[in-house]
Amino acid sequence: MRKLFLVLGIGIASIAQAHDPPDLLLLAVQFPDTNVPVIDGFDDDWSAIPVDQYGIFAETTYPVGASTREGRALEFASQGEIDPSDMNFRHLIGWSDSQNMFYVTTSVYDNLHVTNRQDPGRFYWDDSYEMGLNADHTNIDDQNSGDIANGFYYKYALPPKDGAFEFFRPNLNLPWLVNGTRYVEIAWSFTGEEFGESTYIYEIRILPIAQMPLSEEATEDQVVVWDFEEGQIIHWGNMVTDVDVLTGDDDYRHGQWSTSPGGTAGRPVSDVYLSPIDPGIEWGEPTTSVEAESWGRIKAQYQ
Repeated sequence: MRKLFLVLGIGIASIAQAHDPPDLLLLAVQFPDTNVPVIDGFDDDWSAIPVDQYGIFAETTYPVGASTREGRALEFASQGEIDPSDMNFRHLIGWSDSQNMFYVTTSVYDNLHVTNRQDPGRFYWDDSYEMGLNADHTNIDDQNSGDIANGFYYKYALPPKDGAFEFFRPNLNLPWLVNGTRYVEIAWSFTGEEFGESTYIYEIRILPIAQMPLSEEATEDQVVVWDFEEGQIIHWGNMVTDVDVLTGDDDYRHGQWSTSPGGTAGRPVSDVYLSPIDPGIEWGEPTTSVEAESWGRIKAQYQ
C-alpha cells in the first residue's frame, strides 16, 4: 500500500500550529552529501527513493481553487476523484542538511499540455505548477502579516510564454529573487508532445527564507535564511493546474489538485517532516554536474 504520511515512530507527541489536513505528515527524504540532486529537469537522481514510502500521488490529493467553483468541473469532487486519463501526477520532496536546500520533483502526465495564454502574466490560465514554503511552521493565518514576509510562493507555467514563466509571491519583481540564483532554481523536461499528450518533469530547489520585508523594495541583505535541521516540521504547499482549452483568452481551469483541501494557489499549510538519512536507501553513484543541455540553453530557446 502506498504510504503518504507518518504518524508514529518519529518522536513527535503533538504539533501545536495548525496544519491542513490535521492527520497528514509528509516525508521529505534527506539526501546524503554525495547524492544531492542536480537541477536539470530529470529525476534520475531521485530514482533510488522508494516511492511507496515517500511518493505523494494524485489519487490522495484534494480538488481546490477555481476548478471547484459553482458550475465548474470539480464543484462536487472529493479527495482522489481525479481522472488519470486526463491528468495524473506524483511529487517527491527532499532536503539537504549540508546545502540547506529544499528539493521537489513532480512528474505530471497530461492528455493535453497547454501553454497558450494571450496575457503572459496570467500563468494560471495555462497548465501550471505552484508551491509555497513556510520554514518556521507559522499558522497560515499569521503568515505574511504586517510588514514581514515568511510564507513564500513559487509559481510556474512552462514552457515560457513570451519569456514569462516564473511568478513569485508575496514579494513581486525582486531582481535578485529569480530563477538561477542561490534562492531558487527550476528546470523541466518532457516526453511526448510538448503541446499535446505528454509527461512533464519539474525539478526545483529552494533556499528556505525565514523572513524578509514584505516590500517590493526589499534587498538581499535583509533576507534571514532559515537553517534546516533534521526532525524539523515545516509547512509546504502545492497545486497542479490542468487546462485543456487552447484559446488562451479566459480562465478555463478544470482541474486543480493539492495535498491539502486548503491548498489553493500552493498555500503552505501541509506539514512536512525533515527526515533523517534513510539507511534503507541504496543511493548508488554520486551525482555529478550536468553534462547534457544546460538550463541556460534550455531557457534561451524560449526567449
